Amino acid sequence: MFKKVLQFCALLACFSFAIEAKSQVAAIPFTAALDTFAPISGTTVDAPNADDVSYQALPIGFTFNLGGHSSDVMSVNTNGYIELDSTGGNNFTSILSGSRNNIVAAFGADLRHMLGTASLQYGTYGTAPNRVCIIQWLHYSYFNNVGDISFQIHLYEGTNCVRFIYDSNTLNGSPMNTQIGMRGTTNLDYLVLGDTTCSWANAYPFPLITTLFPVSTSCSMPSGFAFHFGPCSGTAIMSLGFLTGTVYDDVNGNGVQDVSEAGIPHHVLNIQPGNHYVATDAAGNYSFFYFDSTITYTITAQPITYWNQTAPTGPITCQPSTQSTSGLDFAFTMIPGIHEVSITCPSWPARPGQAEPMPIWYENNGTAIESDTITFVMDSMYSYISATPAPDAINGQTLLWYYSNLAPGQRGHIQLSLMPSLALLLGDSLHSSLTIGPLNDTIPGNNVLALDQLVSLAWDPNDKLAEPRNVITDGGLLRYTIRFQNTGNAVAYNVVVRDTLDANLDPMSFHLIGATHPMNFSLEQGVLTFTFYNIMLPDSGTDMAGSNGSVSFTIRTRTGLAPLTDITNTAGIYFDHNPAVITNTTVNTIEMLTAVAGVSAGNLEVTVSPNPAGERVRLLFGKSQHEQGNLSVLTLDGRIVMSKTGLRSGEWVDVSGLATGTYLFNLSSESGVATLRVIRQ
Repeated sequence: MFKKVLQFCALLACFSFAIEAKSQVAAIPFTAALDTFAPISGTTVDAPNADDVSYQALPIGFTFNLGGHSSDVMSVNTNGYIELDSTGGNNFTSILSGSRNNIVAAFGADLRHMLGTASLQYGTYGTAPNRVCIIQWLHYSYFNNVGDISFQIHLYEGTNCVRFIYDSNTLNGSPMNTQIGMRGTTNLDYLVLGDTTCSWANAYPFPLITTLFPVSTSCSMPSGFAFHFGPCSGTAIMSLGFLTGTVYDDVNGNGVQDVSEAGIPHHVLNIQPGNHYVATDAAGNYSFFYFDSTITYTITAQPITYWNQTAPTGPITCQPSTQSTSGLDFAFTMIPGIHEVSITCPSWPARPGQAEPMPIWYENNGTAIESDTITFVMDSMYSYISATPAPDAINGQTLLWYYSNLAPGQRGHIQLSLMPSLALLLGDSLHSSLTIGPLNDTIPGNNVLALDQLVSLAWDPNDKLAEPRNVITDGGLLRYTIRFQNTGNAVAYNVVVRDTLDANLDPMSFHLIGATHPMNFSLEQGVLTFTFYNIMLPDSGTDMAGSNGSVSFTIRTRTGLAPLTDITNTAGIYFDHNPAVITNTTVNTIEMLTAVAGVSAGNLEVTVSPNPAGERVRLLFGKSQHEQGNLSVLTLDGRIVMSKTGLRSGEWVDVSGLATGTYLFNLSSESGVATLRVIRQ
């Protein structure tokens, strides 16, 4: 490590440059050093093709003081700088010499997110009073699409030290307008670095706020090169790095990943302390950024149904200061001979006369190779348009596919397109069924799917669906599908879907069902990110059917949740560099144990919750999410005291007008009738 401390005040005489007595930033001690560049996995704020974007009011995690100005929030700009306020500007030239104050610029230039590996992230690490906020530009490029630039800004709690640290960057062949330094509360208080010898190690503060740093291929820096502003040495800088490993299929059960043994993708791991979650990539590899090498970390791998964890037999512990941080592998071996397949398809609303995309995903959840059939029986008001792959047989409203040699853990996808009849009316329902064989496997219940779709005349094509709708059991399984459509007027090169999980969902139960297009997946700090890079999604005006896409996954609620706890979920969809399209918010409620079903006829299945009831109750029909029914509320002596018609499954009913006591809820629908005993408290 080399280190050269340059006191800015010592240069004032050399440049005959007067700084007002009030100046704070200009007097901060400056140091150049060689450290280690360690990428973080923090909160991602940008999207592909992001350019000249300021992400405002982001939390620092503590109060930071820059030259007398204190702030606990910051605005982060794609152009390589931050502002210590909640309403940052958007300069791409003259970043330090413009009209904005309280700027920290590690690589202030006209940058953009162009490469597929690019991201702009931030995170706060450590414990008070020694926390560090890190802002990271990873694999960014100049506006003219050249360069591969990675760097970070570190803000240190307590000492108010600022550190810029750079990776081994690929720079442009000719000098670019780049500013490195800081600016205080006025344009008279600044510290701007320059260099006349084309050596980063010889950089020093220049007297002009307009100074540009000579950035080019001939003025490159080594990986880990850093600039420190203030007391960045000592205990404020903690040892950091990555815990890395692989989750793999240990075919021979020897606890060692042999050459022929593949990694297990999209596998979730939990890291303590801090309750962090990460997921493996397509090759089964994972990494976790740690910030304190003195802490002992415990890594737990998500269990796999019908598999045994063979090595190690439990969690892995690692203290980075005394143990290797790589090779923290988890081996799983299949329990042979288990037959278990499943099939899913979202039951989102349908529009008359509008082609309905039906993505069908099927999966081998067992440990034996499977070959059988998939059958789709369309509602009589549907007509077949196309499917990829095409059905092997069509008989009236029945479509049949043969699948073969589906390996354990392998998924399959059928993209089906159907046309709802123009004779359908708003509020009608479509009832189709989907079946996968063998029907006598371990869990027959997930081999058959009843698709009940409500007819709608209009809907947002970028939406989120939660199934089952409305009420869910404690620890129950939710299936989420996020649908997106390019409704613009040009092709979308990249699509990114970000889903912040509700705190009452268990990330360790996450399971990816499938996606309509190739994508990369990550799970960081409770945020699911699905990146469809180079998707080339056509616009709806050019190709209506091809403009659609979706991704689907399952996850369970945490156990022990109080009845009536709401589980909410919203996703953001980013088309290229455009602002996020925010989906609807799904709401599921943890059920309260309800009345015992009374007299019934036909096939009506219904529950009422909560019971005992307060001022309102929720009705849930078990056969169909779109079923409608009529309600009559009777006293025990047979008097009707309340009635409602056209009730939908999941709808809340106001019962505040009922006196306390016991009532009979008579419900009827096309499926039959049922009577429930409900107590009004």
